[in-house]
Amino acid sequence: MSALRLLLCLLFVTPAAWAGRLEIPLRVPLEVVQKALAAQLPASPNAVYREGPCRFLNLDAPALGAAEGELRLATPGSAALGVELFGRCQNAADWQGTLHARLTPRIDETGRLRLHIVESHLVDSRGRRGVPLVWKLAREQVHPRLESFSYDLGAPRGALLSVLRSAAPGLGDVQFLQPRIEATHIVVPIAIDFPDAWLASTASGATAPSPSAAPLTEAELDALDKALQPWDAFLAFVIKQVARDNDNPELRQRLFTLLLDSRYRLAAILSGDEPATGDPVRGLFFEAWGDLRTILGDSRYSLFIDAGDALVALDRAAPGLGATVSADGLRQLARSLAPGATGDPLTYDLSVDPELERLFDVQEPPKSVDVPVETSWLDYFIRAAHAAERSLDRWIPTRDELALYEPRVHQVLLKAAAAELERAALPAPYDTMYRSMVPTTALIESCWRQYVVKAGKPFYLRSQSGSIGIMQINQIVWRGFYDVQRLRWDTAYNARAGAQILMRYMKDYAIPYAEKNGDPSLAPRATYAVYNAGPRAVGRFLKKPPHPREQRVDNQLWGLYQGIAAGAQADLKSCGVTSVSASQ
Repeated sequence: MSALRLLLCLLFVTPAAWAGRLEIPLRVPLEVVQKALAAQLPASPNAVYREGPCRFLNLDAPALGAAEGELRLATPGSAALGVELFGRCQNAADWQGTLHARLTPRIDETGRLRLHIVESHLVDSRGRRGVPLVWKLAREQVHPRLESFSYDLGAPRGALLSVLRSAAPGLGDVQFLQPRIEATHIVVPIAIDFPDAWLASTASGATAPSPSAAPLTEAELDALDKALQPWDAFLAFVIKQVARDNDNPELRQRLFTLLLDSRYRLAAILSGDEPATGDPVRGLFFEAWGDLRTILGDSRYSLFIDAGDALVALDRAAPGLGATVSADGLRQLARSLAPGATGDPLTYDLSVDPELERLFDVQEPPKSVDVPVETSWLDYFIRAAHAAERSLDRWIPTRDELALYEPRVHQVLLKAAAAELERAALPAPYDTMYRSMVPTTALIESCWRQYVVKAGKPFYLRSQSGSIGIMQINQIVWRGFYDVQRLRWDTAYNARAGAQILMRYMKDYAIPYAEKNGDPSLAPRATYAVYNAGPRAVGRFLKKPPHPREQRVDNQLWGLYQGIAAGAQADLKSCGVTSVSASQ
């Protein structure tokens, strides 16, 4: 059932200060109600009723389901009505079978969920109704318990409303409407009034402001980065929590893809490739929510889903509201997913998260030793021996040092590719493609350089979007998975991390895409498309008509890849490749 059909019910009333009403469903899982019922209908061997050994009524744990708009209760049990004579029970009636009841939910004046008994009966082990004496006893003992049952909606109601009011502080009165039954939930609609001014549509003439063409200043970029951090912290918290609850590999892969795509969007906004108008967190939330909701389904996360759906419904119902998705709103929404979790779910830092690595099978590269490579004995002495022995770290090669620098870096890249192929083998021809893709990606991303000169000192290579080092690994996209300081200052670590990422992208996205299209040669281009812009970009290089910038990137990648795959060497003076004949 779509979120719009479930959620959006605008009931326009007589013109007044509060002119609109939004109806939002609060879903109570039947499983939760069943557990609460079990607490009031004790399971065997605790008898519902007992008067000596020959008069008793036992009921097992109840099972609660839904059918034809009603609740159906089924409780196995046994009963006897008799007297004890000479140490033996002489029973006037006994029974073993199932108690059945049809129930309808209602909301009382205090806002608690209660159950009304429509009809009830006993069925014996052969499926026959009857045993009037036993049923009279059961009705006297069970009906009052069912009628006195209540379930407090205060906590879920408060959590849902706290999310909504963080987005729209001016929301009006709230009231419960009478519940309805769905397959796995009792749905309790919550009606919220809001002012008629909020009903004004942007279609009435107002238009969104056009994004400025001027690049953001450093101060503006820093402010935008801080404004976006709560969203990334929220999504990472949610995805980690759901992955922790589910060991299904397919579900975890979908969660991981959603996290990557969202973070690539963040990086694109910070780089200026995508505009950041209005409330960027609101846009990111609405864009990701549909995918996240689909992944979660109608599962154990009912309150979390309802609260997120409510934000979407509020925005659609009152476009003139201009609702925001604040950090506090995200915090409240995250807590509705994991009410017992401690700490702030929006904690944002760049440190490695071992649990995140484990859940999504990312193995942080080991520390490596940067071993010098000699091109020849004579070259070692004649062409500046000091350069050959120095570490790659913080080495910004001069033009004269490139002949020594290039083979050193090349070996680091080849070792990184070999280590990944040993850890996660690829079938032919993709293994050969992958070996060429690692140095190719480093060449197009950084011209095989980890550092630049800044203020007269070596500084790690960094793009505006936060990509760093020789493989230009984005700090935003891979936050929590890799050690940021090592990505910045350890060339070999950066190369190995980039090789891991390329391996994952080729296996999870590029090879399936190439095989779906029946053309294995598409795999290198698809791998780099994902590396450059995230999983959703896997086939963008085949778009018709092509985007000019994307086509330039694809053409550059394909030219460099073909050269390196054919045996050409990297030319770090031009950031291209030598001809194959010249390299032989």
